[in-house]
Amino acid sequence: MVVRLQFEDVGVCESDFSRRPAEGAQADTAHVSDREVGQLLSDLPSAHAAHTAQDGRAWKRRLHDPAKRARRVSRVVRHIRFVYFAHVDDDSLYGDYHHELVTAEVLMDRVLAARASGMKAIHPYLHGEVEERLFNRPPRGSFMQVTPEYVRWYGREGVRRVEPMVREELAIELMGEYGYNYSDALDIATNNSSALPRREQTWLLARAKTPIYCRPLHATEFQQLVRAIEAAYNVPSNDVRVTNANTEIARRAAAVLGTLLDEYVEVPFHVPALADAFAEFHRAHLLRVAHASLTGLQPMPVTGVLGWFSAKRARIYAEVQARLAER
Repeated sequence: MVVRLQFEDVGVCESDFSRRPAEGAQADTAHVSDREVGQLLSDLPSAHAAHTAQDGRAWKRRLHDPAKRARRVSRVVRHIRFVYFAHVDDDSLYGDYHHELVTAEVLMDRVLAARASGMKAIHPYLHGEVEERLFNRPPRGSFMQVTPEYVRWYGREGVRRVEPMVREELAIELMGEYGYNYSDALDIATNNSSALPRREQTWLLARAKTPIYCRPLHATEFQQLVRAIEAAYNVPSNDVRVTNANTEIARRAAAVLGTLLDEYVEVPFHVPALADAFAEFHRAHLLRVAHASLTGLQPMPVTGVLGWFSAKRARIYAEVQARLAER
């Protein structure tokens, strides 16, 4: 009997999780992403010109007022909306195209909402099957002997754990049982079980507790979002207004993804324009993250030396990520 751990219907997006202290460099870099995303999404194009038909001095004053313009730029518009074709058959090629637009919009909404709540919005290396293995406990009778995977789920006494052991805990358990050093025990836990590092398992558990509208994306969903953005870019029409609007919106979406990833990620797009937009903004974002981490070290406080070393480690990590992006 397969047992799935119960985490549904527990909302933390705008309450518990958002009030928790951010881990690592997240707290230092969230405001960097907010500014970048706000600028990218503040003036998304549209194929519909109805809003430009207005006239009048009051409207023009509101549009060109420097203070209001600055507020519009700084405000993070937490959604991306494409332009849809009117009066088309859902069974046609346009119906398939609209399906990709909806997919891109829904997943981008989740990414932006997750980031706003303080969570890591995208995990580009944790795939869906890893999550499945975490939440589907293997039956006790499926193990013929006590293996590291068995110990991970049931312990040596056969008592079912509430949550499976993380990789670091399993390594310590193996050290105590077999006398391994930590390096060898960690290697055995990595290669002979499905145990996850603590940080990754914690992220997956938090993701499972999060409402769907702001649930961060694992790698499988991230690739689905990338494909949807590429499909949105390839507009199946010669309508110049729709084509110009959606190609630019797709380019902005690719750039936004580049600003939301605080660790270096290879360019996931195959369309050259989208790949260039992602790479450009991802590189610039990582450089800003490195700069923010550097300025966080000066001056060194008289107390809190451990905090200073922690910030220095975050700075070094951010600099390495930035150098990877510059390759």
